[in-house]
Amino acid sequence: MDDRKILHRIGFGLVLTLSLLVGCSAPAAPKPQPTPTATATLTPTPAPWSLVAVGDSLLFNWKDYCPGCINAVVRYAHSITEATGHPVDLRNLSQANGLQTDGLLEELQTDVQRREALANADIIVVSIGANDSPFNRDDDPCDGDSSGTIDWSKFNPTCAATAAEIFRPKLESVFAQIVALRAGKSTIFRTITPYNDWLGGIDSANGNVTPPEATNPTRAVYDAWSAMICKAAQANGFTCADTYHAFNGPDGLKPIAGDLTISKMNGHPSDKGSEVIAGALANLGYAPLVP
Repeated sequence: MDDRKILHRIGFGLVLTLSLLVGCSAPAAPKPQPTPTATATLTPTPAPWSLVAVGDSLLFNWKDYCPGCINAVVRYAHSITEATGHPVDLRNLSQANGLQTDGLLEELQTDVQRREALANADIIVVSIGANDSPFNRDDDPCDGDSSGTIDWSKFNPTCAATAAEIFRPKLESVFAQIVALRAGKSTIFRTITPYNDWLGGIDSANGNVTPPEATNPTRAVYDAWSAMICKAAQANGFTCADTYHAFNGPDGLKPIAGDLTISKMNGHPSDKGSEVIAGALANLGYAPLVP
């Protein structure tokens, strides 16, 4: 308020003069009090979920062969965060060394790093079995020891189903041991099936294009092998992402080499293929971590 408004009009000049002489001043106007504001409530950021991938090279990040590609499990981790708002820490322990199921079983017993990572993981993705199919073995009931040359005429649905059933206990042991490492803790357990990259592909060992007579034999093997992996997974606490049919179509006959794979000679997932794998995993949802 202005000093002039608080002085008496009578004797205004005298009062003002005396005020200046003795250093007096009119009372200061009260300071305005701050208006109370609402206090913001900060929501604490949740601790990240741990995502661990183990197994063969289908989930490996092939930087040398696929520069600029985004790996399937990296994409999957992003999809989890986008869908749930929950941060994810990723450890990709998959291996590009031709890992077979026997090798992973040994690691689950002796590899301290993998055992600890899996024991502390909220989300686990396993890819195993692709390197164990009858095409990669000399003890299969189809063409047996073929000295590296595949006899397509000996592959059929019967021998393919037999080979898969012979192998199923090993896959079941992989899944059961990983579940046991979590000791009943709430966990997302996922696996993927291998896909048929023979169709339209070129055999890197000899440079030969896959012949037409391989179409039905390869479909018979992948039909049986993928079904077996899913059965073994589901019987032991895992949920199976059917990447075989996501890649090769409902009838298993869609050629994918050079499209969903890095090239016609390299059957590992391309950037587009990794996106398909991540999508198949994401489509399974995020239970039990998210209802």
